Order: sequence, then structure tokens, then C-alpha cells
Amino acid sequence: MNVSMMTSSRRGAASALVILWIPVLLTASAVAVETGRLLSARYQLQAAADLAALAAVQSVDWDALASGEVMLCVKEAETKALQYAEENVIKLSGREVDRVQVWVINASGDAPVDHPVTGAAMHHPTVVVRCEAPGPQSWFDLWRHPVMLEAEADASLRPREDG
Repeated sequence: MNVSMMTSSRRGAASALVILWIPVLLTASAVAVETGRLLSARYQLQAAADLAALAAVQSVDWDALASGEVMLCVKEAETKALQYAEENVIKLSGREVDRVQVWVINASGDAPVDHPVTGAAMHHPTVVVRCEAPGPQSWFDLWRHPVMLEAEADASLRPREDG
């Protein structure tokens, strides 16, 4: 076999391999981009839930506090949590929130209450927010329903721990 014939056959094999691997590389790239978009949307939803819980836990019942009892104003906290969750999901992701659940629990050290999601004992007034929203539109949606994202956050009203 002469040298020119050997190099041309190798070039042909390399071209065939490149042609075979292009669809695999394009598919892998598309999956990586879609996964990144999905993770980004999930982080945005988590940020909205965190902001809602933190805003709602600031609804202190000042009359109860004046009498020495640490409590939250339930209706005010619920309203704030819903408002902040809906507004921040729209601001951060540009999508509407599908569902927001809010629990305002006035637990105390004397009367602990179980966390509505995790079941852990809570000893302080706590706001729990759970948000659900559709994920970003994707070409994966052609074969199945859009991905629903969930995020949960809670914030407690606790005394400062010194030392």
C-alpha cells in the first residue's frame, strides 16, 4: 500500500467519525443548556420564597409583645407572604406563580408545634412559604408536560442569642 492511499483512507475515517459525533455533541450541549435554565429558574423561585418568608415574619403582634408574649399577626403575615411571593416570582423569573401556600404558626417554647412540611418541632413563631411555578419553556416540553418547580422557605421570630 502506498503512503498517499493510507492518508486518504484515514482522512475519510476521521470525517465519518466527526459526522457521527456532531448530533451527539449538539444533543449534549442542548441538554446542558436546558438543565442550566431549569436550575436558574429553581434558584429564582427559591429566592422569591425566601423573600416572602422574611417579609412575613416581620409582622410582629406589638400588643402581644408589650404584654411579654412573642407572636405574629396571622392575617397580616399571610397577606405579606402571598404578596411578596407573587411579586418576586414575576420580578425574578418573568412567570406567574402557580400556587403559594403560607402557614403562620405562633409556636412557643411551652407549646411547640410541628413544622407543616418537615414535621420538626418548632419553638418560635414561624412563617412557612411554599411556592410552585412552571419551569421555563423548553424543547423538552414537546414530549411531556412542562416542568413544575417547587421551593419552600421558613423564617422564625427568635430572641437574640448572646455569646
